[in-house]
Amino acid sequence: MSRIRITTVPVLTIAALLLPGLTASALPPSGFEEVMKPFLKENCNRCHGEKKQKGKLALHEVSFDFTRTETSDLWLEILAQLTAGDMPPPDEEEQPSVAQRNVVIEWIDRQLLTAGSGETYRKKLLAPEYGNWVNHEKLFSGEIKTPPFSPSRLWRFSTEIFAHKGFGKAKSPFSYVTSERGIRDYAAMSVADQSTVQMTMIVADSFLAERGKRGDFADFGDDKPVPEEKALVEVIRREHIRVIGRYPNKEEQEKYLTFLKQSIKTGGNLEGFKTTIKAMFLSPESIYRMEFGLGEVDKHGRRHLSPEELAHAIAYALTDHKPDNHPFIRDALQKGKLKTKEDVTRLVRQLLDEQLLTGHWNRKDLPRIMRFFDEFFGFHRAGTVFKDNDRRGAEKINQWNTDMLIHDARMLIEHVLKKDKGVIAELLTTNEYFIAHPGDNEYAREHYEKKVAEIMDPGFVEARVELKRNQIKRDFNFENMPEKAKKALVAARRDAEKTVAMYKATLDKGMHRHPGFPFEGKRRGIGDLLYIEPYNLPSNGRHGEQKWDWPIEQPLKMPKEERSGLLTHPAWLTAYSLNEDNDPIHRGIWVYERLLAGVLGDVPPDVDAAVPTDPHKTLRERMEPLRSERCWKCHRKMNPLGEAFEVFDGWGRYRTHHYFDENGEIYMRRDNQFDRKLK
Repeated sequence: MSRIRITTVPVLTIAALLLPGLTASALPPSGFEEVMKPFLKENCNRCHGEKKQKGKLALHEVSFDFTRTETSDLWLEILAQLTAGDMPPPDEEEQPSVAQRNVVIEWIDRQLLTAGSGETYRKKLLAPEYGNWVNHEKLFSGEIKTPPFSPSRLWRFSTEIFAHKGFGKAKSPFSYVTSERGIRDYAAMSVADQSTVQMTMIVADSFLAERGKRGDFADFGDDKPVPEEKALVEVIRREHIRVIGRYPNKEEQEKYLTFLKQSIKTGGNLEGFKTTIKAMFLSPESIYRMEFGLGEVDKHGRRHLSPEELAHAIAYALTDHKPDNHPFIRDALQKGKLKTKEDVTRLVRQLLDEQLLTGHWNRKDLPRIMRFFDEFFGFHRAGTVFKDNDRRGAEKINQWNTDMLIHDARMLIEHVLKKDKGVIAELLTTNEYFIAHPGDNEYAREHYEKKVAEIMDPGFVEARVELKRNQIKRDFNFENMPEKAKKALVAARRDAEKTVAMYKATLDKGMHRHPGFPFEGKRRGIGDLLYIEPYNLPSNGRHGEQKWDWPIEQPLKMPKEERSGLLTHPAWLTAYSLNEDNDPIHRGIWVYERLLAGVLGDVPPDVDAAVPTDPHKTLRERMEPLRSERCWKCHRKMNPLGEAFEVFDGWGRYRTHHYFDENGEIYMRRDNQFDRKLK
């Protein structure tokens, strides 16, 4: 949010500046004596005064010539420390009130702005990751009476619009410039630079080349006469809707028609036609979606979005497609039902009521809803954390399947969204999880009962063998190879018999055998229970002995003392972990910034922001250097929050003990060697 400040300079100050022998640097800024000097005396001079200069910083005689770089840099550091709450130190008994701190912050900010200093600092605060630096007390106090508004915006099209388009290995010409950790799509960060334009032209060339191979431009061959104007008008309409997503208006039609004629005259039919299409690719609307406010102006001077702008805003807020691709939005626009707040509310409610969770399991009809939860919590990045395969085996993680952990987390989110009551609070506190489940209890029971009936049928084994025999007849790999075919039939019989035996053993124990779910349009495939160790549950493969009674009806209740919401879910714990252990620093940062809206200062440039690696020390021992005075100023905010998750290991398993070997070193193995040592 940008703000405009008008600074008035008192007449007496101006008069004083005109006196001989006085300069601007010799006079304290307005408000210094009343605001800043008492604050420094009461809160800062004890450690940074005449008798004591902690950190070699003296504030009792601080310069207030904000036009000097050294002075403005010092005041910028003071401003950052006050905003982050790092100064005065929290262990000081006497602390300024929130109101006092805010007055001082505004005073420093105003002096920097008046002197034309702090531009880099002010620009930095516009970045998404500095949202918490906004004064929350002032924001929510009600003292700001200005009617709310949003500035005119240009949004770059989301990179996800290119996903699942059947382009093979083709890549999006757009990319995010925001951090991979957190919400990524911001209008203010969406600038199309030179590299974007170059990539757009590369994509346009490929697009035209492929169409040329298909013969799409046969009418524009250079060996043919120039098409008639009617044909040129029609082709402009056709290409405009292909590139921009809508038909051109009268002005655009005339502009492109003139350009096309001139291009044909200069370069010939084909090149002139291609040049015109490239011009459409370079138009702002091919790269941006625009929210300028083309509607009516209210009494406060605010411009409403036009119905067309509203249609695009709603479409791209919830989906990855333009409004014409969505029947509800398209119909509302065509029928003139996108003019008022009530119209927008009605349409959005209709979308949420009818399509909140519909669509393909990996491509929902309203994909940006789940994308928000992915990016806010960050659990979808679990698969990006490298985990050593040898350590996985030694620590008894039979299968490390982060895709399934992420799927389980999303099933929980969908379940909570369906209830639509205290969504965030529920996601942070519930001990109800989905594990190896499609999320639909009716479908799960239907599939389970069908699977049990099929496998426990006396003719199941012979049916599987016959199915394999028919497959062999159609497979050329078995042609004239009777011995190979015979072995395949024996293997098929053995596999079927094992399946029957395992189902029978599980059912005889009064348990539900996991049926294995196939991939379908609306549901993700789930093969077995081999990946469930991170839930502190015994895993098994398709032919293994099942030791956990898999519930058909889910969500299931996990132990309250072990699990509470997404922050104790293996997917989230893994996303904020390291290869060899946990990552309490980034877990603590997430809690401090996302839940507590806390402010953290920038990492100093000479600091390696990583947990030291040492296999001979506990994590707490490795983090001990962070308790030095220089580091602890910031780490006191995050480390205690992140260390609370040390009841889980790096795989997301709940634990109550650390084990040490005969040499006093931490023993992480959980395989047969661990069992022998434990005895």
